[in-house]
Amino acid sequence: MPAYVNYLYDGSLAGFYCCVHRSVYGRELPQGIYPEAAAPQTLFPMKFIPADQERAGRVRASIPAKISPNALHVTETVFLSCLAAKERKLLDYLLLGYQEGKRLDRMLGREAVAPVLDAYKGFWRERHHLLGFIRFADYGGALVSVISPKNFVLPYLARHFVSRYGDENFMIYD
Repeated sequence: MPAYVNYLYDGSLAGFYCCVHRSVYGRELPQGIYPEAAAPQTLFPMKFIPADQERAGRVRASIPAKISPNALHVTETVFLSCLAAKERKLLDYLLLGYQEGKRLDRMLGREAVAPVLDAYKGFWRERHHLLGFIRFADYGGALVSVISPKNFVLPYLARHFVSRYGDENFMIYD
């Protein structure tokens, strides 16, 4: 199943799911999966995998059905993380999940599972940390905070602060 090819995609979650679809149904295991904007120079050929909402939707629906709802949550969280080579590691995680089903959630020591779960925990740890330590300053009637997170936690922070400061004008600058 290993193929001497790299996948290139648009950087979206739907695009990543299309890479998973191509790997599973094309029966090839790419050397790497890279967003178009961050593609490295390599000797292996690059194969562009276009985003297709229908295929992405089928892959997304298959994760809770064939693996577990938790695996879907982990996958979509780690996709927003700063894990190096996250796309390829998530592909390995999902391929193992398609083989093992619900047992994947208990395979904490497996090479395909451990780095993904570490990134998942790190993502939520950073979010929790920022919820407690974000401070706002008043700039002309608007509350402003500047943060520099490692992971893309802003969407998860925004929900909390919108419910907390719903009547205020505020901005969290990443």
